[in-house]
Amino acid sequence: MAAIENSAIQTYTSNSFEEIVRQGGDFDWYLNVNRAKNCQYLVCCSSVGSNRGCNFLVGKINGVELSKLDDKGKNRYVIKISEVAAINVSDRWGGYQNPVHYTNLTDMGIELSAVKWQKVATPEQSLPTVLDLTIAQAKAGLAHHYGVPESNIEIEIIIKG
Repeated sequence: MAAIENSAIQTYTSNSFEEIVRQGGDFDWYLNVNRAKNCQYLVCCSSVGSNRGCNFLVGKINGVELSKLDDKGKNRYVIKISEVAAINVSDRWGGYQNPVHYTNLTDMGIELSAVKWQKVATPEQSLPTVLDLTIAQAKAGLAHHYGVPESNIEIEIIIKG
């Protein structure tokens, strides 16, 4: 399914411009993956500090990927971007209950002809640090990775002290 022109995901984020660029996207979101993959742009709105409620970043989405499992075994995602531009559009958070809002650039007052794009370097791939992984998280992660139901994952544990 092709992305809808000017479609966007707006996130109400505490992540900074620098963190988002360094990570290659805005991260650790609960979202509708199919809907997110059909959006063209990521727009980040600050949830902290003096710029609270201001859109500060627009990025070209080039993927939505699993970033981690939370402590309840639920998937969190990173919205990956290939290009980014700094913007400053004040008072643009509509007070939505969910910090992920599906919208479009026109409704947010963003004119792409006014932005200066810069490429985003792909963050280096490294093995994730896993601390306190539960059996439920391991099963959910393995099921997602291999594309099978969690009921098809069996884990045998032997712990020797």
